[in-house]
Amino acid sequence: GNIGSALAHLIGYRAHVCAWDTDPEKIIGGVQSMQEAVQGADVVFLCVPSWVIRDLAKELSVIISEKTVVISLAKGLEAGTYKTMDVVLEESLKSHQPSGVMGGPLLANELLVDLPGVGVVGAKDRFVFETVQSLFKGSALCLEYMNDSTSVALASVLKNMYAVALGIAEGLGWGWNGKGWLAARGIEEMTQIIQELNGDVSVIRGSAGAGDFLATAMSPSSYNRETGRKIAETGECKTPSEGCRAIESVINLLGSVRPNLPILFALDRIINKHEHPNDVFQTVLCPTYCT
Repeated sequence: GNIGSALAHLIGYRAHVCAWDTDPEKIIGGVQSMQEAVQGADVVFLCVPSWVIRDLAKELSVIISEKTVVISLAKGLEAGTYKTMDVVLEESLKSHQPSGVMGGPLLANELLVDLPGVGVVGAKDRFVFETVQSLFKGSALCLEYMNDSTSVALASVLKNMYAVALGIAEGLGWGWNGKGWLAARGIEEMTQIIQELNGDVSVIRGSAGAGDFLATAMSPSSYNRETGRKIAETGECKTPSEGCRAIESVINLLGSVRPNLPILFALDRIINKHEHPNDVFQTVLCPTYCT
């Protein structure tokens, strides 16, 4: 897909890149099998949706070297288990396989034309970060390191959800006053959620949190933003994005703990309970105390 193509473009100047996809038409010059693509690889990037990461990682585990670094770019939670992608990798790969997640503002269309970007590698072992960082030296993509991979993964999930909310506001015709308030409130809610889930709240203030959220919420090329805009226009979510899929999972993760999260529960009402976006968002912007 797009992000895989963008990473291949950036890495291709300094290392040999081998690409594979289940749909061969998505890749020019790709190989025929995943086994051919990953055998002998120093690093494997999984640029696939969250719902296939576990099966793919299990398949990889019997092919790759025990020293191969595996990085997931999926920004979602596993359905049913509500586990983050770093945990899914740890459970699916061989014991002690070096792995991590990659977040931050990584809009593929910009990276493909060498516009600057900043990614965040979340990994328990700094060696994972240093290995990945070496592939992008001199490219348009700079990388930051965070040893709390779960917080990076959670931030990636949350920013998608709130980007959908900004897309809905865009589709409803909100101006920048309303969208500015919504963005600020969204960052506040992301901070509350990650705190309740025992994550590192500082990640929300950085590239993997606010940085990724603002890029995803504002860019016309963002899939989650566009999904929200279409929900506003049609009243339903016809092609669920990672952001839409994560809403119910995050609510279930919070369990009985229900902090003040009006945007999150507004999204739930629209996407999972099928209430009209305009009616729901009016109550978010102007609650009962607002006249």
